[in-house]
Amino acid sequence: MMSNIKVPRILFTTQLSKKKLAALNSGSFTVETRPFIGFEYVIPAVWRRQIPDKTDAWIFTSKKAVKALKPVVRELEIPPYIFAVGSKTGEKLEKLGLKVTIPDEFNTASLAEKMQRLELKDVVHFCGNLKAVDLDKLLGDETRLTSVEVYRTKLKTHKVNTGQYDGIVFMSPSAIDSFMKENSIDSKTVVFCIGPTTEEAAQEAGIENCITPEYSTLDSLMESIQEFYL
Repeated sequence: MMSNIKVPRILFTTQLSKKKLAALNSGSFTVETRPFIGFEYVIPAVWRRQIPDKTDAWIFTSKKAVKALKPVVRELEIPPYIFAVGSKTGEKLEKLGLKVTIPDEFNTASLAEKMQRLELKDVVHFCGNLKAVDLDKLLGDETRLTSVEVYRTKLKTHKVNTGQYDGIVFMSPSAIDSFMKENSIDSKTVVFCIGPTTEEAAQEAGIENCITPEYSTLDSLMESIQEFYL
């Protein structure tokens, strides 16, 4: 006998590898991907000269910044402290042989609080062209922050039939910005956000029914989706 139970369709607004996509698809829901953002890396010769000779700490708020640094990390003077927002970003740095400090909560506010206790003076933030949070304000006037742009995010806007999806997943504020340029989300559609910064951007865009996991990781996000549809 055929089952009439509808399997929820979830749209990820970022590109996923075939391996991740296969792992995410389950009997309880199906996952599709339509990337609304793309990335390109800045060649090290362009940004290396922006790094001060002496720094107290480096900050990484994305895995892409770690990937950009990887080819030249051995040519740079490693500071006493290296901070990562998120366990996955921290793991990428540790694979480069770097000792990493990760804040208790995976967000920049928790990171800034930890750094302020150390009274760091010169800090470098390896980032993209679209920074979600202004670290200058969080760190305060006593810290000199140098933002080094090592990758660029490009918006890829297109129209989708949002009515055919039961849930939509956003992994960054820039994906929300790109998505909302040509699309809208009604109150019946559930929105899943990777973290609090992305959720805040969703709310500012007028998106309701946001669900955000406790930890800003893909594993925690998928647990939240599974718990919602079980």
